[in-house]
Amino acid sequence: MNTLTAPPPLAATTAPAVFVRFRIGLLVLVLLVVMGLTAAAVTGIVHDRAQAEEEALRHVQNLTKTLELHAQGAFRTASLAAAVVAEAVTPRPGAEPPADDQVRRLMTRLMADDATIRNLTVTDADGWVHLDAVPPVRGIRVADREYFKAHQGLVDRGPFISAPMISRASREWAMVISRRISDPFDGFGGIVYATIDLSALRQFYASLDVGPQGSVTLWTPEGYLLARHPESTEPQFSPSQLAAAIRENLAGRREGVMHGPSTVDGVNRLLAFRAVEGLPLYVSVRLAEQDYLAAWHASIWQSVLVLAAEILVVLALTALLLRYLRRLETTARALRDSEHRARAIFDSTFQYMALLEPDGRILAVNRAGLDFGNERFEDGDLSSAAGCPAWKMRAWRRCPDSAARMRDAVERAAAGTLTRFEAELLGLDGMHTVDCSVKPVHDGDGRVVLLIAEARDISERKRIENSLRQSEARLRSYLDAAMEGILVTDRTGRYVDANPAACEILGYARDELLTRNVRDILTEAPRTAEGLPDIFATLLHTGAFRGETAMRRKDGVLRLAEVTAVRLEADRNLSVIRDVTERRAAEEALRSSTGRLGALVQALPDIAFILDGEARYREVLAARDDLVTVPPREVIGRHATEVLPPDVARRMAEVIARTLRSAQPQAMEYVLQVPAGRRWFEARTAALPPDFGPRPMVLVLARDITERVLAAERLAQAKEQAEGANRIKSNFLATMSHELRTPLNAIIGFSEIMVHQVFGPIGNERYADYARHIQQSGTHLLELINDVLDMSKLEAGRYTLEDRVMKLDAVLDACLTVSAVPAEAGGVALVPAVCQPLPRLRGDERAVRQVVLNLLSNAVKFTPPGGRVTLSAGPAPGGGLELTVADTGIGIAPEALETIAEPFQQADNSISRRFGGTGLGLAISRNLMELHGGSLNIVSEPGRGTTVTVRFPAERVVREAQMEAAS
Repeated sequence: MNTLTAPPPLAATTAPAVFVRFRIGLLVLVLLVVMGLTAAAVTGIVHDRAQAEEEALRHVQNLTKTLELHAQGAFRTASLAAAVVAEAVTPRPGAEPPADDQVRRLMTRLMADDATIRNLTVTDADGWVHLDAVPPVRGIRVADREYFKAHQGLVDRGPFISAPMISRASREWAMVISRRISDPFDGFGGIVYATIDLSALRQFYASLDVGPQGSVTLWTPEGYLLARHPESTEPQFSPSQLAAAIRENLAGRREGVMHGPSTVDGVNRLLAFRAVEGLPLYVSVRLAEQDYLAAWHASIWQSVLVLAAEILVVLALTALLLRYLRRLETTARALRDSEHRARAIFDSTFQYMALLEPDGRILAVNRAGLDFGNERFEDGDLSSAAGCPAWKMRAWRRCPDSAARMRDAVERAAAGTLTRFEAELLGLDGMHTVDCSVKPVHDGDGRVVLLIAEARDISERKRIENSLRQSEARLRSYLDAAMEGILVTDRTGRYVDANPAACEILGYARDELLTRNVRDILTEAPRTAEGLPDIFATLLHTGAFRGETAMRRKDGVLRLAEVTAVRLEADRNLSVIRDVTERRAAEEALRSSTGRLGALVQALPDIAFILDGEARYREVLAARDDLVTVPPREVIGRHATEVLPPDVARRMAEVIARTLRSAQPQAMEYVLQVPAGRRWFEARTAALPPDFGPRPMVLVLARDITERVLAAERLAQAKEQAEGANRIKSNFLATMSHELRTPLNAIIGFSEIMVHQVFGPIGNERYADYARHIQQSGTHLLELINDVLDMSKLEAGRYTLEDRVMKLDAVLDACLTVSAVPAEAGGVALVPAVCQPLPRLRGDERAVRQVVLNLLSNAVKFTPPGGRVTLSAGPAPGGGLELTVADTGIGIAPEALETIAEPFQQADNSISRRFGGTGLGLAISRNLMELHGGSLNIVSEPGRGTTVTVRFPAERVVREAQMEAAS
């Protein structure tokens, strides 16, 4: 048999072993993947627990800091209230002591401002209770209390904070802050003490999130439980259990964290405690482990389910891969069967033919292929070629380029692509050209399992084709390389050939042009009786034509062309055309532009020179005698150093060199003393094209910029003066704010004491009226100063918003309450029209309150008696929030609306005299709204009223979902 084949028994014996090893490796890999997924899940669960414990630790530590600040604030407020009462009841020489009712009202008002104060009490020098803010308890003496004894010395030592104790009046736990009362001779006259209501602290503790089994506690170092949430059934004092445990765990520490089972109920808890700075108190927060690990316990099951799903996916993929291996074994058996059929094909063909593996190794090759390369094997054993790559056979080895193409074709065919190529091979009788193809054979699953390589000797055919191709290529290269258009037509005028230059001139593709006739191109030429252009008729009649004619392009544009045409054999005509449209247009444009350029240069306000690379003047295009140092007629041929000052000449030479080196325009400024005076100039340069002259040239345009420079100097001086004035204004406002506020606060404070007659009756009622006028005038003056300072900070950009989430309806209610007094005094109805409930707003509460109060104050002020002022609030388009203040007052004239919101602006000059005010309210309000990203709009009609609308953007509105997410 004339066929070389690879022995099939080898494949038959090795294939099953390979599949068995692959299955074993696959199962081991699946086991490792499952173990890795399990380890990753366990690691994630452990990490999540540690993260939850760290978060709980941060939470309890933050809560203890919050509780410490809250306790300190409560005691500071109580101390301040006791100081106010002590100041009120301290006798003054020559003054009547205040009445008991006045002092009791003062104590009641102070207690109303702070819910943590249970009672305010005044005692005499013997410790007997003299005044009590709550219904009095008679016969109580506190002389034995530490907070009384601490003030019996000769010196006032300030406030005293007692240890927690059982109140004699309420029999509940309480703490006391006391202040000394001095007699008229600075002796000891008694005390004022404030009783701290520890139940108010419990109310605050109830608002904290510590979980169902957590707790918040206020206690003493001795173990007294003063306040706790939730309420506990544990005894308030247990020396055997709580106090001993606390003292043991504190060990002198001011703060700390403990974790472990509770001594009461055995529940594992995380405890953080902290001493209250300045007070004999400790605060502690406990979180139950099962509370702060609840989310972690829930996530364990989710992690287990995810792990199970991942393992199921891996097992499913493994099952699919094993199924695929079984199909692959079946395919291998089918491939071995097909080898027998391939042998018959090899034996019956005269072409060179071989069967290859996908990697190019030979499985079988026919005798024609062996004979072509004169392959020889030892002892006549042809089977030794099995497994040899096809491109390493002798015929291919002698031609490296062809071997590389064969190797590339094998790779592409192995990828599933039928590949055909031509190669040069060295046979027994010399070089041969063969037509090769490599075809892939696929199995039932679409995989390439076999390659069929074929080769046919086409050397003679290629020789003939190459000879004809070379002849045609030479002729076509001549035509294609020609810069002139070459056209060939038949006797009827139809184009039968055209080179690229002709197609480009006429705007047609070659295939399109070959469908056209000379009648379609020579549309403007005169016609003969037969309808042919006369130049084409002349060519047919005389056999030649030479001249210019108009030719219409595909896009309809007419082009002027020089045409040289001759008649060829076989009724063919050859025409050579050259497009001269641009040349003729350029000639005409040159004639026109020369005249225009001369007129343009003379009309330019610039001085124009041309200098060479050595900075010598070669031409003067435009110049004024009063703006140059040397008359223009004398500058030609001179160097720049002979015309300009040395420093200007040096810089001009550098700019010229830089222009020529970079081929980019350059600029410079310089000063010259010319007949017109000292003038500033701006020079710009541009390199002229190489064809301008035999040496490099630069065009220099110099423009007089004296006026611009002087204007810039004046502007800088004005700017410096304005900045100086602004600094003076800022210093003045900073100084005057301190100098005015200090005496004003004293005036307002003392006048308020006189109005309320804190230290006894003044005497004459007119003095009380005078004191009230002083207090009102001082308050009004302080408001004006505050407005001026706020406006100054807004204009300087130093006003900073303190953003926080506020209840807008509460802010509006407070503003309505404040505005109700002047509205009632002026006989104006104040009507609220607020959509309930309003969303919360993120912003500066003080600024929002100031805006609303300014608008309500203006509306009430400018509304006559019997009028109405309406405050409305609701959602605005786009998700924002809108507040409107509408009145039925005097209104604003249209010409005043444009400036009414500017500082110190009012509707007319008589407004300030009739109604008062500085005109800053609307300006401050508009600036505050702009800081919030909002707007303030005013609509008014004289005699009918004014409507002012402020809008907050959507990002300032806090929705319920956002509040829940923040919680």
